[in-house]
Amino acid sequence: MRLQFTSLSKSYKGKRVFENISGQVNDGDRIGLIGANGVGKSTLARLLAGIEEGDAGQVTRSPSHMEILYVQQYPEFDEDITVYDAARRTVPDGAADAGAVERALNDVGLDRNKWRQRAQSLSGGEKTKLLLCSALLKDYDLLILDEPTNHLDMESCAWLEEFAARQSKPMLIISHDRYFLDNTANRIWELTPQGLKVYEGNYSAYRDQKEIEQRSVTREYQKQQARIQHLKQVIYERKGWYESAHKSAGQNDFYRSKAKKHAGVLKAKERELARIEAERIDKPRKEVSPAFEVINKGVSGQKLPPYLVKGKGITKAFGQKVLFEDAAFNIKRRDKIALIGQNGTGKTTLLRILCGEDRDYEGSITVNPSVRIGYFAQEFDNLNNDATILDEMLAAGAAVQDARLLLAGLLFRGDDVFKKIGNLSMGEKGRAAFAKLILSGANLLVLDEPTNHMDIGSREKMEEVLDEFEGSIIFVTHDRYFIKRLANRIFVIEDNRLQCYDGGYEYYQSKLREKRAKERTGADYRVLMDDIRRLECRLAFLGGRLNETVDEDEKEQLNREYLEIARLLNRYRESLKGRC
Repeated sequence: MRLQFTSLSKSYKGKRVFENISGQVNDGDRIGLIGANGVGKSTLARLLAGIEEGDAGQVTRSPSHMEILYVQQYPEFDEDITVYDAARRTVPDGAADAGAVERALNDVGLDRNKWRQRAQSLSGGEKTKLLLCSALLKDYDLLILDEPTNHLDMESCAWLEEFAARQSKPMLIISHDRYFLDNTANRIWELTPQGLKVYEGNYSAYRDQKEIEQRSVTREYQKQQARIQHLKQVIYERKGWYESAHKSAGQNDFYRSKAKKHAGVLKAKERELARIEAERIDKPRKEVSPAFEVINKGVSGQKLPPYLVKGKGITKAFGQKVLFEDAAFNIKRRDKIALIGQNGTGKTTLLRILCGEDRDYEGSITVNPSVRIGYFAQEFDNLNNDATILDEMLAAGAAVQDARLLLAGLLFRGDDVFKKIGNLSMGEKGRAAFAKLILSGANLLVLDEPTNHMDIGSREKMEEVLDEFEGSIIFVTHDRYFIKRLANRIFVIEDNRLQCYDGGYEYYQSKLREKRAKERTGADYRVLMDDIRRLECRLAFLGGRLNETVDEDEKEQLNREYLEIARLLNRYRESLKGRC
């Protein structure tokens, strides 16, 4: 299979989306398509899928009858169609048999009790899963997924990664989920206003290559600038020499020859300068620092207690539905806590209780008097749509210089700060609301889905700010990359209980694997772990003896035992891994 596109251009109502971009998809490709919001990622996908036509350029498919399955970003279903019938109709003429449809629904995680529901009544994540049934029921050559992790909780995102890994056909995935791209993509397409660029590897490999590329461009720019300045200086000096020599020459052949030589060198240098100017490297945009002093102006030098917040016996229910009960937790100085759990488990509710927005609960929350809480709600309630971005920052009590410095670090540069809040995109509103929160002087940030609606560049700028923030943070997000970078503790709401893990995301993952292994192994788990520890100790002892002994016979015997123990230990570990 091969899909190739050359010199593609597309506009809507006279506004250019992109122009003259080329690329290709081959067998084995798992391509992650990234770029800023509005750059044309979905448009490109729809052109490749044959849903829309470009203004110029060509898409070539081999074989020509190639089947492309496009799973759109915003699922739409007929008003009264059931979940089961929607899955069945993904195959032309309803050709899928009942058993295949049932298997597909079960595979994507839509249980039988949902099959007779109206498809429109499903959650956003469930609608995405329903669309993915088509990947199990239809035969296709290329699968295109447009923002598939939107609306999915972390468990569903992990399921989708496994789903993608099982697919043998090439894939094109549009996503802002960097963790998902790390685990699924083997090539990254970056779409920018300047065109489409291809990078080998997953998202993290792309980031490494971009940093190297940026340093290289900066060096080349500086080298070119130095050459331009040198040529300008030479030309200036040669002009002076030429004018002087020309005046002195008169009818003297020697001086006339010398003046002519100066003129020749001058023209050569001017031609070289013109060529370099024509191939001028644009000045690399300097990354603006998130401004450490501004970020921590409200927290630097504060003497805060070890524990800022203590919660005890917190129980919350809506009628007969219990979200969580008898929850106990604390928030310490410098904590950066990720609150995770499936959709509907009560994460936002717990944040609202913590902030005093919801007082209808059992139990107690104790907040130290020195704590100033700043709350970031998904609805951006703290923004005035009639104000400019800069005015909103000043309303939070910030100085103009501090506000502009922080805003620049969050991608609001130059005259951007004078945009009206009401005219911003949802992602821009998120960045503005976040900047206002930082400038408010809060020393405990409570963030509810802060990266929603944001492209990758915006998410990374927010991460930089939060990484430097010296106060405490508790945040809800489905962005696992974001969690992995920032969190030093993980809180999980599961089965109506709050579990607290004193470690980052990888520590939490290891504990989760251990828990699953215990559940699947049962009573044998402790025996298996004891055997593994015993073998590890024996292996360490043998390794030490091998380093010490000089007797060849003893060394040979020790080496045989070492290899035997190592093989046995590896089998035990593989057995444990298989139960995770």
